[in-house]
Amino acid sequence: MTPETAPATDLDGWDAALAGAFAILLGGEPAADPAAGYGVYYASDSLDEFLFPNPWATPDALSGREPRHLPDPDGAYPFSPWTWRFDLGGSLFRFDADLLTGKGPWGDGGHKGPRPFDDTFVSDLRAVSTVDESGEALVRGTELGPLLGRHGVDLTTGESTKLNGWLTVLLRVATDGTLADAMRAATFTERGPEHLVSIHDLSGAGCADEPWEDRLGVVAHPTLRDHLRMLCRTEEAARSEGGFYYGTDHWPWSDVLEAVGCSLVAGWGFGESQAGTAVVRLPDAPGAR
Repeated sequence: MTPETAPATDLDGWDAALAGAFAILLGGEPAADPAAGYGVYYASDSLDEFLFPNPWATPDALSGREPRHLPDPDGAYPFSPWTWRFDLGGSLFRFDADLLTGKGPWGDGGHKGPRPFDDTFVSDLRAVSTVDESGEALVRGTELGPLLGRHGVDLTTGESTKLNGWLTVLLRVATDGTLADAMRAATFTERGPEHLVSIHDLSGAGCADEPWEDRLGVVAHPTLRDHLRMLCRTEEAARSEGGFYYGTDHWPWSDVLEAVGCSLVAGWGFGESQAGTAVVRLPDAPGAR
């Protein structure tokens, strides 16, 4: 087995391979600002549509700071977000404006029935959230958890099914706050070289989108190179397997992230843009995590 084909097992070589690959993905950007914090968020349409009832959506879990794995609803598959641990306290929950006001389908006689919480809950929610011009309320898990407990709102029972489709959730992936760790999580390389996705694990395996096929060709670690190629496919190819790399050009939930002062560093889309991952620079305000 030649050095070119031998898998990299020493951590020094692995870290160097990752650093070089991340520099390619980030366009050769200078080193991350050591004074800044970085994070990763994941969101999907199916997550919003089928989130509740959910056994982990309790006041204690949402307000806690201990990272945790969440149940995998789909079973194991390559590039599964359910291999991550999530920071539920740092996750973002955006309540639809119609849900808050009681208008639209939430009003009396609407096809989804009455709201699952009263005006007092709505008032307290607005007090701890960011409310944008459209009237939507954006709140972190650390604020939402105590609010649920105080008002007795239970998101683990069938009654909470009414919220599905009216609440956008951006799950915060647990990382150490550095850009390197955020990129490791977002590229599914955080568990080490033995957990890379083989190009043979994907039935529709093929080349990366231009120009990523050529750019990633200089990555010395062959398995890492193929792993990242599968995260830089064309939008058409990524509809079935792998991912499409947006860089900083696009992120379907950027308005949510921008509302809390985040800026986009790198973004990936999956499927027909139903799901995505964003690496962001966190706001510089005191207390930002």
